Amino acid sequence: MTSLQAELKALTFGVRLAIASGYFDLHLESDSFILVQVIQGKARCPWRSQGDLQDLLQVSRFVRRMSHCFREANRPADRLASVGADSGQTITYHSLRDLPSLVRGDVSLDQLGVPSLRRVRA
Repeated sequence: MTSLQAELKALTFGVRLAIASGYFDLHLESDSFILVQVIQGKARCPWRSQGDLQDLLQVSRFVRRMSHCFREANRPADRLASVGADSGQTITYHSLRDLPSLVRGDVSLDQLGVPSLRRVRA
């Protein structure tokens, strides 16, 4: 599976979960610039991901906005993706206290307005 396919599947799962939970006016953010471009119709979707894109488009009436954010602004989601990839399972968390401790820490720092920085090796 390509990273674009994984991002599309995760985004579609999240949108469907939000709708099932009663949220119908969604603003989506992704740190995948190409994914945002594909969904906005500004880039072509690879043929391998066409089915996944169609799945997302089926629920797109609930999406009011789709925007790109930098990876540093998306740390909790990035860390949750790693947890899911490492476990090989789909895990749904229903409250903040259910999240893994590192993710709770990221969310807490974000709520406090502490910037998230990424070290780049030279």
